[in-house]
Amino acid sequence: MLAILQEGSGWVAINKPAGIATERHFQYDTVEARALETWKRPGATKAPYVGIVHRLDRVTSGALVLARRKSTLVRLNRAFAGGRTRKTYRSVTAVALPEPEGKLRHYLIRNPTNKLAVANTRPVPDGKEATLEYRLVQHRDALYEYEITPLTGRFHQIRAQLAAAGAPIMGDVAYGSKRILGDNQIALHAYSLTFPDPESDAPISVTAPLPEYWPIAR
Repeated sequence: MLAILQEGSGWVAINKPAGIATERHFQYDTVEARALETWKRPGATKAPYVGIVHRLDRVTSGALVLARRKSTLVRLNRAFAGGRTRKTYRSVTAVALPEPEGKLRHYLIRNPTNKLAVANTRPVPDGKEATLEYRLVQHRDALYEYEITPLTGRFHQIRAQLAAAGAPIMGDVAYGSKRILGDNQIALHAYSLTFPDPESDAPISVTAPLPEYWPIAR
């Protein structure tokens, strides 16, 4: 099943749980496979259309938009590529970032050996600039909850940048966290997403409730 946050003409916004990938995979559960099963009509011989507009890492939870028509996918892809969307994330770390509020800028390259991103503070060959803004939401029980707004969309950007700043996301062992949350779960959640309606162009905002395993009390 898919936890639907909001839906409109040709699109559906869901709250993706951690532990499942976005795109269909032969080894494990995915959002695409669930959507295909959920939207399948009884007796239909043709599979329903499931358009992947954007992605969240398997270990990341939160707001994700799917297209139910090709034309909707095209319009949403243009909006995402054209910078007409806004995403905010919530993350929890066991170490504080340098300031309660600020900006991180790195140059990311992808390590083909371990399939992780490497964040450098200076430009490097083939490095892609990655920038995010952060704000401390609360500090409790030796944990720090941040609101993260990525200004660029790079592979593993938030995970790699926070780790490079000395504050790996809780549960993200791949990027240096010493604390484990659960199987294929880290404390990174796509909390809110704003995008233009594919039909009317009016702004749509959705908010995804934090998961039950969130490590810091509300």
